[in-house]
Amino acid sequence: MNEITIHGNLTADPELRFSPGGVPVLTLSVAVNRSRYDRRNGGYTNLPPVFHRVVAFNQLAENAATSLAKGATVTITGQLADDSYTKDGERRRGIKLEAAEIAASLRYATAQITRNKRPDTDPAPELLPEPATEDEVA
Repeated sequence: MNEITIHGNLTADPELRFSPGGVPVLTLSVAVNRSRYDRRNGGYTNLPPVFHRVVAFNQLAENAATSLAKGATVTITGQLADDSYTKDGERRRGIKLEAAEIAASLRYATAQITRNKRPDTDPAPELLPEPATEDEVA
């Protein structure tokens, strides 16, 4: 399996769109800052950031769009996917990360967690029909 985890900052607000079939699709750009230890000067040297394109689908896409904004520090786990296309007759190739999980870092921010009701759960008790009485059964 080609599962990877990245940790970085959102470079822009998440973009939520819907496919023609109505599936929520979220796109993100994440900058991962890097540094390397330099023995010559005895300290760390900053390297250029690496930018990752990320896509998320369904409920994960909607939750992330509602919860995240530009500058947020996130940890994303998912699988690498081919993102090839043709533009102006030229074949272009890229790689994107299809997110399975997106987590906001609480190191420099706070969050209020709200659980979404799962669509496959039982209806609320007040929406269930009243149980039949003995008179109604007979």
